[in-house]
Amino acid sequence: MSRLLPYETIVKAHEGDPEAVDAVLSHYAGYIRYFSKMNGQVNAEVEDYVKERLIACLLKFQFDYPPDEP
Repeated sequence: MSRLLPYETIVKAHEGDPEAVDAVLSHYAGYIRYFSKMNGQVNAEVEDYVKERLIACLLKFQFDYPPDEP
């Protein structure tokens, strides 16, 4: 099983599809919780902030349509 998110899921999340955004957040939940720890405990405020920033970045991400060719 691939550990990567399908490209289509990322595109749909970028377009604002709630299910796709949830799939991205679920995929990265372990990383989010790990980096939200302070003194060995998960800080809920930091966790929420990281999730908000991830969603904001998803929506602003720029795709190259179609890919540049030499």
